[in-house]
Amino acid sequence: MVGLWQVPGSAAELFVVGGSPLLRTSEHVFEAMLVGWRDQRLGRNLHRDTVEGRSTAVRRFAHFTND
Repeated sequence: MVGLWQVPGSAAELFVVGGSPLLRTSEHVFEAMLVGWRDQRLGRNLHRDTVEGRSTAVRRFAHFTND
């Protein structure tokens, strides 16, 4: 049986690396969400420029709201 920490892209690998917790976990979770979202969009054969433009818009909005 495969544990959750052994599944690529699982949330468990975001919080523990080498037995020590990550700093600024919210930033890592945000980045992981954007990477997953980007991969989904690319999997639907959207043009890379479209996906990157939308990702940039989300990052700019997050920066603007400081959240």
